[in-house]
Amino acid sequence: MAGDRRRAARRMGAAVMVWVASGMGACALLGGGEPAETPAQISERTGREAAIVREVQARMAAEPSIDAAAIRPVVVGTEIHLHGSVRGFGALQCARANAEMVPGVTLVIDFLVLQPGPARVACNSPRVVGARPAGS
Repeated sequence: MAGDRRRAARRMGAAVMVWVASGMGACALLGGGEPAETPAQISERTGREAAIVREVQARMAAEPSIDAAAIRPVVVGTEIHLHGSVRGFGALQCARANAEMVPGVTLVIDFLVLQPGPARVACNSPRVVGARPAGS
């Protein structure tokens, strides 16, 4: 009986070692799951994120209804998070519309504080400020 348990434990240990050594379970076993980014991948990602932030900032600065200094864009993957405040619901909609039009952005999440202001504003969002339009 004790010998059977020892053999089963050895087999289980051997199976775990093979599984970990094969690389399939090593990341999951250590709490990861995704391999680490290479320096080239990090450089490409940070460059892409910086370009998105610059484009969003340029769009906000070009809008007369938005105080661009009051909005801080943060890129998280392909999402853009907008932090800060806007004056009125119209400016909120305009800020979101401008951020959504930036190439590479798949989702806009606003954490903007809505200050009293106009419900409607003139928004120039359907234009391209520094980047080529999608599909060009």
